[in-house]
Amino acid sequence: MTANKLVKETEFLVIDFETLTPKGRPPVPIELGIQKVDGYKIDPSASISWLIQPPEGLHVTKLDTIQTGIKEGDLVGKPSVEQVIKRLNNYCMKNDYVFIAQNAKYEANILSNYTEKYPGIAKTNIIDTILMSKYVLPDLPNYGLDTLAHTLNLTIPEDRHRALADCILTANVYLRLLEIQSRKNEIIYLSELLRIAEIKTKYNQPVQLNIFDCLN
Repeated sequence: MTANKLVKETEFLVIDFETLTPKGRPPVPIELGIQKVDGYKIDPSASISWLIQPPEGLHVTKLDTIQTGIKEGDLVGKPSVEQVIKRLNNYCMKNDYVFIAQNAKYEANILSNYTEKYPGIAKTNIIDTILMSKYVLPDLPNYGLDTLAHTLNLTIPEDRHRALADCILTANVYLRLLEIQSRKNEIIYLSELLRIAEIKTKYNQPVQLNIFDCLN
């Protein structure tokens, strides 16, 4: 990405995974939502979500259903996480997007399992609305999505904790934060936004060479 690219000319993909959290295993995705943001506007025609069938032997618990509304039967016959990640990668290969996520380290940790195979995802920067919120609103008691929604006078959707609903709410949080920041010092360039809110992931860090690498 060019250092002088404007935020208003950047296309963002707000992403959110809903997951199972089996004991002793990393989170397992059961839903992915995507909401596109063009510069300073949500694109209502560009939103999508997929339910994801978990690997054999993993089950949706009652607590999972209470949290998300997703039942085990809803996932039967749905695409695998590999199929869904491949679709996301295809989007990223076609365009120079930037990801946005609430608590983006969670999404990044999931994506890190696939970046060796999918270069489109690996090349995509990811912005965390928590980091952005701490910069714009430094005195909040916490930076959970519900707290941010209440603070910013945003309506919490009835289907909160479904992937697409959370994407749309996160997109609105992001845009409201940009609006508030513009009253003090507008964020014009993408490089400024990345400096404030980009997370450093396991997969997008430059590899540090040692002396033996240089000799090979």
